[in-house]
Amino acid sequence: MKKGTLIIMALLFMPLLSHGQNSQEEKVDNSIENDKYRVITNKFWDNWFITAGAGAQVMFGDDDEKGKFGKRISPAINVGVGKWFTPGLGLRLQYNGLNAKGFSYGNGGYIKGTPDSKGLYKEKINYMNLHGDIMFNLTNMFCGYKEDRVYNAIPYLGFGLVHRYNEDVYGFKKLFFGLNLGYINKFRLSKAWDFNLEASALMMRDDFDSKTEGKKMDAVISVTAGFTYRFKQRGFKKAIVKTTGLSSEEMDAIRNKLNEQIARNKELEAELAKEKNKKPEIVKEEVIKPVQVASSSPRAIFFTINEYSISPREKVNIEYIAEQIKSNPDKQFTITGYADNSTGSASFNQELTQKRAESVYNMLVNDYGVDAKQLKIEAKGGVSSMFEPSSLNRVVIVE
Repeated sequence: MKKGTLIIMALLFMPLLSHGQNSQEEKVDNSIENDKYRVITNKFWDNWFITAGAGAQVMFGDDDEKGKFGKRISPAINVGVGKWFTPGLGLRLQYNGLNAKGFSYGNGGYIKGTPDSKGLYKEKINYMNLHGDIMFNLTNMFCGYKEDRVYNAIPYLGFGLVHRYNEDVYGFKKLFFGLNLGYINKFRLSKAWDFNLEASALMMRDDFDSKTEGKKMDAVISVTAGFTYRFKQRGFKKAIVKTTGLSSEEMDAIRNKLNEQIARNKELEAELAKEKNKKPEIVKEEVIKPVQVASSSPRAIFFTINEYSISPREKVNIEYIAEQIKSNPDKQFTITGYADNSTGSASFNQELTQKRAESVYNMLVNDYGVDAKQLKIEAKGGVSSMFEPSSLNRVVIVE
């Protein structure tokens, strides 16, 4: 009797059969960082699955341990449907049951046949257990997500209702609240199929076997083997962070060049204004004409990857651009947003470049008083060949 109980409990708390990822990592581009603990959030209809299994179960009631362990084993089945919301957390609705077998000294409501030499009657209770479970994939949680990992360890905790089909002679209630604990050993067979070894324990109040003789609860422990089919879309996409490849010193050098260009433009504009205000001088019947210098040139505002907010350093460029626009009231300027096409989808980059252009537009109009009629917005989406390195393509150009 005790030996059989230990066998069941050992299966319930089966240790991990596999752990971790291979210590040898593939070589990747140094500009790309793969975070094994971060994935892109899935959609509602992604990562749904159905599961089914069959096996054996044993009941632990008031008098059951008095009988032979082998006579208490009965068939068990389970069928369920669920969804993984993250690689480590999922929900499942499952049916399991059939019947539970035990023993009684004649004081239970489910006795069958005649007593044996010890005075024990056989019991048989037909029942079903419908429960919702919270599942935790410990392998993904502690070792990082890996779609093609062969083994995953998944304990779960669930609550539900237990229904007895057959009446007992004492009139005990047929509906019970049940607590479910379990452990799933999941073995990957293919992209769509898994093989499962599942051990579970169902715990209910003491009168499930229609006897209340001092035990705090009745329990049914089961071990099943089965399969899981995972519907498309299955799996999770890893979050990939791409760096600019530029150090802070290199970015400062780029900004210094832009500031030098700004200063040079101001000098040229000052010279132009001076020449415009100078009276023409007649030298040998020739009139000296003022030097014609362009009053504005394209300006660049740079952005962080996947961002459209304007940094404090870039506000210096936008303030200068505002001055240029207001000094040319008859000219219209185009604000064009760009993105690096090596990151993000085409639709994402199109939306991102629109937002970047709108951020510059809003600051020019709302913060620096530029006439909105002088501005128009364009969004070019992801580009690859405008600047080198590609990180400089995360930019808005005003011209």
